[in-house]
Amino acid sequence: MFVQAGFGLAAISYDGVPVLREFASRKSITFPLLADHESNVIRAFAVANQRYPKGTLLDIDSERITDSLGDVPVYGVAYPSVFIISPKGVILWRFVSEADELRLTAASILERSMEMIVDGSRRSVSNGRVQVTVTASNTEIGLGNRLLIGVELQIPPGLHIYGPAIGRTYHGLEWKMDPSTCWYQSDPEYPRPQLMRFAFEEDELPVYQSNLRVTRELVLKPVLSAAEPSLFRLFQSVCVDASSFVKASAVIRFQACTDRQCYAPESVAAEWKFRFAPPNLERASPELRREFEQ
Repeated sequence: MFVQAGFGLAAISYDGVPVLREFASRKSITFPLLADHESNVIRAFAVANQRYPKGTLLDIDSERITDSLGDVPVYGVAYPSVFIISPKGVILWRFVSEADELRLTAASILERSMEMIVDGSRRSVSNGRVQVTVTASNTEIGLGNRLLIGVELQIPPGLHIYGPAIGRTYHGLEWKMDPSTCWYQSDPEYPRPQLMRFAFEEDELPVYQSNLRVTRELVLKPVLSAAEPSLFRLFQSVCVDASSFVKASAVIRFQACTDRQCYAPESVAAEWKFRFAPPNLERASPELRREFEQ
């Protein structure tokens, strides 16, 4: 996906060459995996995980952090981070995740950084006066994945809808997610509405005309824990259906108007459906992970 968009791609890890070689072979990775086993580059880019002080070890079986009894040194591990760098070495865009378990998908990186919309799925949910389409950057989702979902409204000529902050007796655009214990979501990112004056109102009103796209981040909860395996079993029973799909739902509310009249407010039910990608629990052996070059 990145190559098709015109980008080169490389990944940097604090792991040594043996671990990266084994991982690349196991996952059939062909782009460069760079070993920064002293974390010099990681620290230079200010993305070293501050959770792990010097001397910290990870016990692989329990995922517990210790200062003496673990299997793998984790001092110098990076936060999940993305940098887009120009051919001249200028950082054009950066993103640093606040948690180890939360990671952007490739499609969401392209849309966030370069506004390259890569809709993995599109589905019309209403064909009334205003056509409503739901989109998602990905069709598959795994634990901790951060992807973008969207709502598009096609507003025909002669009609407008009101912006979300209009208040009064008008019904502004609203995207309300149904509550769920399966995922987190960010607030929707509404485009700036246009201010217009109408004969029936003294003040200017915020309106949308033509086509409109609203997006928000959706994050599947990272419930995997070796210390508490019951959390993942509960997640599977509640969040993943019999066909291995995860669903998120919402209601989109708005009111379509002309310059002379408003129609009754509309409520449109929306749903996003993703195939669940189970976590990959295979890891390089502790012997490989301890083998740091001198």
